[in-house]
Amino acid sequence: MKIIYLFLSLIATCSSPCHVDAQQPLSKVFVQADGAQLFCQTAGAGDPIIVIHGGPGLDQGYLLPYMAKLAESNFVIFYDQRACGASSGELTAESINIKTFLDDIESIRKKFGYKKIIILGHSWGGFLAMQYAIAHPESVDKLILLSTGPASEEERLAFLKELEKRPNPYQQEIKAIKETQKFADGDPTTVEKYYQLSSRILCYDPHKADLLNFRMEAKAFFNGLKVNALFEENFFKKPYNLYGALKQLNIPTLVIHGDSDPVPAACAQKIHESIPNSQYILLKNCGHFPYVEAPEELFKQLAIFLKTEGK
Repeated sequence: MKIIYLFLSLIATCSSPCHVDAQQPLSKVFVQADGAQLFCQTAGAGDPIIVIHGGPGLDQGYLLPYMAKLAESNFVIFYDQRACGASSGELTAESINIKTFLDDIESIRKKFGYKKIIILGHSWGGFLAMQYAIAHPESVDKLILLSTGPASEEERLAFLKELEKRPNPYQQEIKAIKETQKFADGDPTTVEKYYQLSSRILCYDPHKADLLNFRMEAKAFFNGLKVNALFEENFFKKPYNLYGALKQLNIPTLVIHGDSDPVPAACAQKIHESIPNSQYILLKNCGHFPYVEAPEELFKQLAIFLKTEGK
């Protein structure tokens, strides 16, 4: 179970700029934050969206090129969280915490000169998106929670129990890869294969996981593990519950979730029920990565929500 949880908590990806669809080329820029340089990639035009990737310890790569489709109607900003991917940052508790991660989103918003932004968070990124909306409601035009992480410690435990119950026919292959010297060295090809196999349990159709880009450089892999460990030790071991604060939000919100996601759909529905002016979409036959498992329905629902007038 620990291996599987680490995968969902740390879906390792490439640390260098990733290949994207030729119709949506990405421009690259570094944004200065407090003690870090944040690697950003942008595309499109229109109302701005900051996309927050999962983790803790990932980078933006596993979302691409698929989520770049948002650039057909919006200006989209992807970024690597501090000390992740191609972003810098010290691997200390003083640098790696919720406050600095929220301040980094503020640094990006201010760098691009927007008074209000749309925030889209996937997985752990959804948890950060909720935290950002709570801390800076005046800066959020709309909020999108895609396969979001749980909003409370109690529900995180429910998610872990769901993972424990799921059969994993790939355990022996995963174990064999993990025991190799190449994996210990962070060999990109070996690590990619490991995470492709590990991701299958998170999908309704296991082979959809092979569509995801898990290739990464060794430095990003090991830094990601350290970022993950810092949050595990300094945040997740302590009680937390966002529901009281979520009830105070007045931000148009879309909560969209897969019915086969290891994060129970009941968690996503409770988040929806807690946020006034929110909508809830449950995608059928879909796991944790809707942009490869149910792309047509996902982008249809995102387009409808993004075109709807806000407050």
